[in-house]
Amino acid sequence: MKKWTLQVRLTVVVGVILLSVCLLLTANSLLAADTYYGNYASLIESGQVELDPAWIEADRIDPAAVSPGEFYREASHRFSIQSLIVMALLVVLSVGCTYWTAGRILRPLRKLTESVREVDDMHLDHRVATEGAKGEVLALTESFNGMLDRLESSFSIQKRFAANAAHELKTPLAVIKSSLQVLEMSPQPQEEDYQEFMADTGESLERIIQTVEGLLSLANLEAAPVGETVELRTLLDQAVRELSGRAEECGVMLAVSGQAQPIRGNASLLYRAVFNLIENAIKYNRPGGRVIVTMEQSEENVCIQIEDTGIGIEADALPHIFEPFYRSDPSRSQQISGSGLGLSVAKLIVERHGGKIEVTSKMETGSVFRVMLKQ
Repeated sequence: MKKWTLQVRLTVVVGVILLSVCLLLTANSLLAADTYYGNYASLIESGQVELDPAWIEADRIDPAAVSPGEFYREASHRFSIQSLIVMALLVVLSVGCTYWTAGRILRPLRKLTESVREVDDMHLDHRVATEGAKGEVLALTESFNGMLDRLESSFSIQKRFAANAAHELKTPLAVIKSSLQVLEMSPQPQEEDYQEFMADTGESLERIIQTVEGLLSLANLEAAPVGETVELRTLLDQAVRELSGRAEECGVMLAVSGQAQPIRGNASLLYRAVFNLIENAIKYNRPGGRVIVTMEQSEENVCIQIEDTGIGIEADALPHIFEPFYRSDPSRSQQISGSGLGLSVAKLIVERHGGKIEVTSKMETGSVFRVMLKQ
């Protein structure tokens, strides 16, 4: 039965139930009829009850040829046979109707099964039509389509991650290789050539190290403990102090305000998250711009807001900015130093603490990042 289709199994189950019920009802009817006819035949044979002439005429029997008792016994026998035949016909007809109805109801489920067989990593854009589906089948179809949406999005993110990671590692390696080739082409390299080679190599190696460290951070965040008491205002003050020099070099005003109660978490991780967000707000700002860091506390959450007056983020890029190595404008982003993992790390850290991070932005106006942490 394990290899039978759902339609056949439903039909068999309904058929067995229906047959059992019909057998019980028929057996009860036959038993009652046999008891009734038997008692009535005995009363007629003993002379206590006379045979009804109308029944004799209806059944076309000869009272002289058949005794009243035998007449009633024969009538009981015919009734039993007729009841069994009608029961068998009703069971067969009901089972056939059940099979046909189950096939109609399960037709969308068969379409869903066929669609599942067709799905692979090359056809994740395929969706199952919900036309004709109802009830649980409709819910299952919608859930399957939703799963495909999530899978397609995950595969797209994975492909972009692989391509961007390869680019981030390939670029500094290409710089090192080209610098080495230039040095080898010179018959008698001068000290300046060696110094230039060392400078280019050092910058490229530092970029590779930052990329690898960022990838390791993404992989190891789940194992970090988050049970210590953390003073968020202290972390913000420390991050602002360390980034104040960078802000002065870029001509950006940096300020912090607000207070909140301590929360449970990991101070090192939370510091890195707010540091990355503030650093990005400075890097993607403009001379004379501002970065305002504020903190507010509600009954359940602590909200840290980083608002800048920078270049902004395009609307179609907002859903992807937390993906590793994602660059909304590669030509402009390549001019700004960084591993491309800062926002990804910040988002994972916030989620590791049970919080969430949101962003709103407008091109050439600025961006606002909001970090909500549970109290």
